[in-house]
Amino acid sequence: MEQLLNQEINPLKLLFQSISDNDGLPDKITDFFPAIVYIYDADARKLKYINHKVTDLLGYSYNDVQTWDNDLMCIVHKDDLENVNKEIQKFFALQDNESYSYNARLTHKAGSWKHFRTMGTVLNRDSNGRAASILFIAQDITEEVETGNQFKRIDELFNDTQDLLKFGVWEWSVAENKITWSNGIYRILGYDPKSEKDKLHITPEFYLQHVIDADRDKVLYNRKDYLAHHEYDLHYKIHDRNGRVKDVREKAKVIRNDKDELLRIIGSTIDITEQSQLYRDLAAYKAMKQENEEFLDYGTWEFDARTENYFWSDGMYRLYGYDPETDKYKIVVNEALYQKHMDEEHFERSKSFTDAIIAEKEKPENFVSEYQIKANDGSIKRIETSGKLLYDSDGKWLKTIGTSRDITRLRLYQSSLEEKIKDLDRSNKELEEFAYVASHDMNEPLRKITTFIERLESKYKSELGADGKLYLARISASVENMRHLIDTLLEFSRTARSNQPFSQVNLNGILKEVQTDLELKIEETTTTIHGDVLPVIEAIPSQMKQLFDNLLNNSIKFRQTNLSPIISIRCLRLSRRQKEQHHLDTNNTWFKIDFSDNGIGFEPEYSDRIFQIFQRLHGKTEYPGSGIGLAICKKITDQHKGLIYATGEPDNGATFTIILPEHQ
Repeated sequence: MEQLLNQEINPLKLLFQSISDNDGLPDKITDFFPAIVYIYDADARKLKYINHKVTDLLGYSYNDVQTWDNDLMCIVHKDDLENVNKEIQKFFALQDNESYSYNARLTHKAGSWKHFRTMGTVLNRDSNGRAASILFIAQDITEEVETGNQFKRIDELFNDTQDLLKFGVWEWSVAENKITWSNGIYRILGYDPKSEKDKLHITPEFYLQHVIDADRDKVLYNRKDYLAHHEYDLHYKIHDRNGRVKDVREKAKVIRNDKDELLRIIGSTIDITEQSQLYRDLAAYKAMKQENEEFLDYGTWEFDARTENYFWSDGMYRLYGYDPETDKYKIVVNEALYQKHMDEEHFERSKSFTDAIIAEKEKPENFVSEYQIKANDGSIKRIETSGKLLYDSDGKWLKTIGTSRDITRLRLYQSSLEEKIKDLDRSNKELEEFAYVASHDMNEPLRKITTFIERLESKYKSELGADGKLYLARISASVENMRHLIDTLLEFSRTARSNQPFSQVNLNGILKEVQTDLELKIEETTTTIHGDVLPVIEAIPSQMKQLFDNLLNNSIKFRQTNLSPIISIRCLRLSRRQKEQHHLDTNNTWFKIDFSDNGIGFEPEYSDRIFQIFQRLHGKTEYPGSGIGLAICKKITDQHKGLIYATGEPDNGATFTIILPEHQ
């Protein structure tokens, strides 16, 4: 286009120089030009002449031109004005027969605008040799610019697509041994196409430097003599300029001439590193899943309700006694296969179970069933199946997916465990009965010993002397200790054997009753008790009273000699997270009650031992007792499905925590 304007502007210049201003010949000639021809008066800074193409191309009449005050700048696009003013100045510096061009947009009378390439040359000069008038030819290049922009947009889109999809295209001219790459190939190899494209000498040898040694024989550049008339699809590994190893897939087409001479190869290369890693991960996951199925004796399955087709994983074949490697493609998984491995009773029960689920109006999603099969090797197995039913938006059953596992050993172990639990319960009951009877019967000889001691004291008091009296006093103390031990044993036994009913118990009332019973001891020891409001729960009233009594007595007994006992009772409702931490039923409400004191405390290592029967941390002389009180507390909380534990530090008090449910 620019060369064409150059060829036209010089003859046109001669034409205007040879014809007077009032001659009509220029109009007749310039109107044949497919461009706006105009002369610019350099001194007046106005148009001196313009042809009729201003009307054809931009819609303006000569009258419109007069309203501009002959200033063409008024139709220059506002965004191009500054640049056009700069470009105009360059024409004043032109030498004779020199020309210069620039591009700008001119506004159409209708409001739209067009792209023009304007070329100009000095037409006349003044006496000082300065440009007096300048001849311009403005050629409409709108279509050319828009086509160029379209190709530019397509090129940008293609480059963005290559970047997004991590691929590039290339062409290998075999005769010249030259390769042409798109930007995508540069990026795959770690190069910046904008800054490095012109610096790199792209040859087959250069590319092969990026292919790992083990895969170089796969690349087409190393197989020129063996390339046939067809397409190639290759996979191999490369390393980019930064040393990162990548998996690539290369598709290429070989082009030969009529003489079967190799001309060129065109192809594309895509970075499939992520996909390859995904395939490897999927393969590893599949292998791990198959190992898990084999180790844990389970399998997964799917049933398509529309086609009535089943899918079994390898684990399902093993469950039913088949080898997945050899039998998978020999047998058909259908309802008849299930019926073959189940006796009639279990098959009908399983089928009725499934039919009932599907028929339910609520459209359940999950189910669990258990049945018995006879495997292909003749072994009998108990199978547990967990399934999920999937529906479409209209509630129509689409398919069922699930897992089945062999629970034969689990059921055998469960049956054995249940028998052992029955034996243990029977043994515990016999031991409790023995303890109760033994404790009850042991009171009789103690009463006789007490009676004979009293007779000795009354009948032979004067003859016993000081030593005799001391011995009798020690015997009496031992008998009293023995009686207390027997009483607490009976109490423990009664707690274990208790069959009292549960009822609504207000723990605030229980605490008040216990404080009343301990009123004298509380006054003697100047004990202070602070308590929160306690809840109402389902419990055995007498046992709750015994529990609170033992805990308060324990805090008073193990007080510090130089401090008055202070007992704080705090209560809070457990959150869901706290219930999960203690492995409690999250659907029930649980209360945590802390009994904290400022007593002598204990070593943290004894926090479990103190709840065992007959366990004592101190001597009887210093702190009298049987060592059964806290064991009774644990027995009571166990019977109420609760928890009890303790924390403490020597000389820094102790906290006994009980956790009880609102409902049994």
